[in-house]
Amino acid sequence: MHSFKSILAFTAMLGLSASGYAQDFVQRTGSHLTLSGARFRYSGPNIEWLGLEGYGPHDPAGARFPSHFEIDDAFATAAEMGAKVVRAQTIGDTVGCPLCIEPEQGKFNESAFQASDYALATAAKRNIRLIIPLVGDCATCSAGGLGQYLAWNGKQNLQDFFTDPAVIAAYERHIDAVLNHVNAITGVRYRDDPTIMAWENCNMCGIITLFTGGGQAALAQVAAWSETIGAHIKQVDPHHLYLDTTGIFRAYPKVIDNPSSDLVTFEFYPHWDSLLSGSGAPPTTAETFTHDAATVTAHGKAFVVNEFGWDRTNWKTPEDLQHLLDTLARDSNISGDGFWALQAHLDNFGFQPIPADSKNPAFAERGECGEWWALYYPGVKTLVNTAEDMAARVQQLRTHAFAMSGIPVPKHIVPPSPVITSTVLGGLVAWRGSAGALRYSIERLDPTSKQWLTVCDKCATDTDDPWADPHPGLFGVSYRVTAWNADGIPSPPSQPH
Repeated sequence: MHSFKSILAFTAMLGLSASGYAQDFVQRTGSHLTLSGARFRYSGPNIEWLGLEGYGPHDPAGARFPSHFEIDDAFATAAEMGAKVVRAQTIGDTVGCPLCIEPEQGKFNESAFQASDYALATAAKRNIRLIIPLVGDCATCSAGGLGQYLAWNGKQNLQDFFTDPAVIAAYERHIDAVLNHVNAITGVRYRDDPTIMAWENCNMCGIITLFTGGGQAALAQVAAWSETIGAHIKQVDPHHLYLDTTGIFRAYPKVIDNPSSDLVTFEFYPHWDSLLSGSGAPPTTAETFTHDAATVTAHGKAFVVNEFGWDRTNWKTPEDLQHLLDTLARDSNISGDGFWALQAHLDNFGFQPIPADSKNPAFAERGECGEWWALYYPGVKTLVNTAEDMAARVQQLRTHAFAMSGIPVPKHIVPPSPVITSTVLGGLVAWRGSAGALRYSIERLDPTSKQWLTVCDKCATDTDDPWADPHPGLFGVSYRVTAWNADGIPSPPSQPH
């Protein structure tokens, strides 16, 4: 076990005091969360790709590690939006690919932790906690990551994931590899890092049993599996909270009483109500959240909302979304919530591409497509959302996050200086976007007067990057770019390029 001196050394490297590091573990006190003895409530984004991009959902370009800048930008944006907790699936759950934590069964890839290590170090710097699932959204595996374990062990029945001793042992070996990994940046073993708030057992994996007609006996097997996994995690790591995300508590409330569980959750998407209507499930409303929270907390466990949809396919108008957010904030039985899902700027220019994308408008609106759920700050146009509507909802989510934490809504951060990444002959200017930027201004250096002339007065956004100068010079033209936040405050200008 690494000593607290490791943490102090890391905080010194970051220029933080010891109190600036997330040094206390989030704990459960009855049906609530506490931090340093005080009540802890949060809101924040899901950022699935922090450990590995293109793993789930599928990216035709293939899996890749996110850059340090992408991770920095995502956490800076999350902090600007008031986040205290981020849920990051690919930090703990990647299996079956060359860049995965476990490329082959029982073989673990230490280099696969490089992005995760940096993400944890960055989260600590921002005093943001992480929820880390341990099996989840493999886009190329049958039935998600569960299917990879089944394939490795020659099993075809999905229920074997919960009952077969060899499959369970294989999953526990993966868990051990993640929990015992030593962060190459901080020197802190994951199981000892208070930046992590909770380990999550799966990503709504019990829904598979429900969809395939599993009765109470099959659900009891899922509940028993959840306790087996929770007990194993608590034996290896007594510090962190254990989050049950099987999703079966509505049909099998006994799962809430598992001794190892601290948190129970569900994922809420009115978007999918029409698909689920045949199962007899009632429509998802704001009151659904309250009902589920009351059910869980009545059993003495804490309730959090791991995922909820924010866009118009889930809540038709901003007023509908606001009713949901107000309900979440007022309900003391709800300890935290996370919207799905935040994207970031790219290193060179513009934003990360829309995940799980489709150019078919009908599928984009009704299927599993980032055109409806991918959120970009301050807002972009997609096939499903207007830029103006996304921008309005971004600010609603921001205000809500501070309300959940009991903090007055602050002014918007001053964006960092943009970085011009290229200027092409003919006046094409590309820059690395700035977290918290609403618009950009571009200046051109007049070769005669040596004065900076504004050629774009807040006329550009990240979707206009690269920007084309309508009156470019021929040779030796220099530009600089300034970012502006939602309060009309500018960043320092970029270095000339």
